[in-house]
Amino acid sequence: MHSTEVARLSGPFDGPSWDRLGPGAAVQGGRWLTAMLSRLPGEPVRVSHDGPDGALGFTGAVVRDGDAYEAYNPWAILRREDPVFPEVRALGRRVLPHLGDGREAILPGLLLVAPGYLGDPVGPAADHPDSVKRCLADVCAWAGDAGLATVSVLYTRPAASRVLAPAVGALGGESFDLTTRSMMPVTWDDEESLAAVRSKRRRIEVRRQLRRLAEHGCSVGTGVPDELFDEVIEGRCALLRWYGQPADEAAERRRLRTLIDSFGEDLLLFTAQVEGRLIAHALFVADMRTLQNVYVGTTELGRNVPYAHLAVTYHAPMRHVGRERYDWIDYGVGHGDTKRTQGCEAVPLMGHVIPL
Repeated sequence: MHSTEVARLSGPFDGPSWDRLGPGAAVQGGRWLTAMLSRLPGEPVRVSHDGPDGALGFTGAVVRDGDAYEAYNPWAILRREDPVFPEVRALGRRVLPHLGDGREAILPGLLLVAPGYLGDPVGPAADHPDSVKRCLADVCAWAGDAGLATVSVLYTRPAASRVLAPAVGALGGESFDLTTRSMMPVTWDDEESLAAVRSKRRRIEVRRQLRRLAEHGCSVGTGVPDELFDEVIEGRCALLRWYGQPADEAAERRRLRTLIDSFGEDLLLFTAQVEGRLIAHALFVADMRTLQNVYVGTTELGRNVPYAHLAVTYHAPMRHVGRERYDWIDYGVGHGDTKRTQGCEAVPLMGHVIPL
């Protein structure tokens, strides 16, 4: 016997009950989801499954808007003329070619993923193929009854992909290469050993970049999120607008406040300032043995100061960490070439879609 519940969430996310599943990644923990689940477009949901192998769960959202944010929009990923991720079309073939190009072929759909671009199932039964298949079959039945067109699971790492792909295939769906996640292994103990693991060329280049910043009167360091709250929001919204994304200041303020309240001293802010004004920042969460990049922000002035973004996103955090406390700095998806240059490894991520 087994049971599966798909619950639409109208109130705060229940982080403590979720954490009993034992999430293994920072962006799937209860504190993170409490603060960040609203970053997913549409109506948030939680999937809870219990069966012979134990429990497993997913988070996600019902996505209806064809103009929803591209990285959480299955239609944009699979069918948009300008692909969100070129890897999806790298083989020159269409995923589920019998589906049309129209948005109605894919949306509205149920998207299973955690904000922070990770869709692995969570829980003791998450690596049991039969349990995952039963869970997805029940989810598809629920989604069909709700009038949805597809069920998608996005951004799964290799171990989860090996479990999900056969289950999705058995349910009439398809799995596909999606993108990569940039993970920096922490192999140093302090600044001195960090320099030792870098090549001579890399050491020279980092020193040059920091020297250029100093020439522009820019100081790089750390800050207290509460004290720099308004400036962090300003830089975050400015960067979103620069990339043509909607910038909802009220929503960003709510998320940052929840992050501060949830993580406290585990929320780390790296800053670049000119004449006491924040021009660029990178916000990280220290959770488990991972330093997780949450988001960055850059003002208009910051875009005109060379290397400010690199300093707060890479140079300052790398100086801050050591392998006694951390195994990884997680830089998420996108901009893979830049992240590889900084020393990241690329973890392949897959997507999965089941038509209903």
